[in-house]
Amino acid sequence: MLSSNALRHQMILPEQQAIYDYWRSKCKGGHLPSREDISAVDLAQYLPTISLIELCQENKDCRFKYRLAGTRFYDIYKKELTGRYINDMPEGSRKDYWERVLTRVVDTKRPSAGVVRSGLSGKTHMAQFWIRLPLIVPDAQNSMPIKMILGFDKFVKLSEMDVAAPDKNKVYA
Repeated sequence: MLSSNALRHQMILPEQQAIYDYWRSKCKGGHLPSREDISAVDLAQYLPTISLIELCQENKDCRFKYRLAGTRFYDIYKKELTGRYINDMPEGSRKDYWERVLTRVVDTKRPSAGVVRSGLSGKTHMAQFWIRLPLIVPDAQNSMPIKMILGFDKFVKLSEMDVAAPDKNKVYA
């Protein structure tokens, strides 16, 4: 399991680190933050690519639903995601990938971050840098289950990424 510093150092974009630092600042008394601890005012500059994803348990099945998806998601997906389940996302949106990521965040009660290349038609030239942060919902048993996930995504054209060309003489493991 990664320490908080190890995860932060894996984040490539300063925006990912800023969102993570904000979330960490809301972790008090050894507890994860709740939805009520997160302020839209504090995240104003990131709102176009902020999402709130709810864990919906129906019988024994768990599904993930976008309670909020910023305006940039519509620009990318050409579809409103707010109110939709992950499995209702457009073709090429890597639904299985996101199900695994979100399930891991809920199961481990730990944040996750990464980058994935877009699979959307006409968007395969883009990388999606993301972070998913668990939020608790206090309940009567004081078990504090993960019921929401705060997400941040930044979509970057691959041609704009500052990536050095691999050295032809070096062996990469």
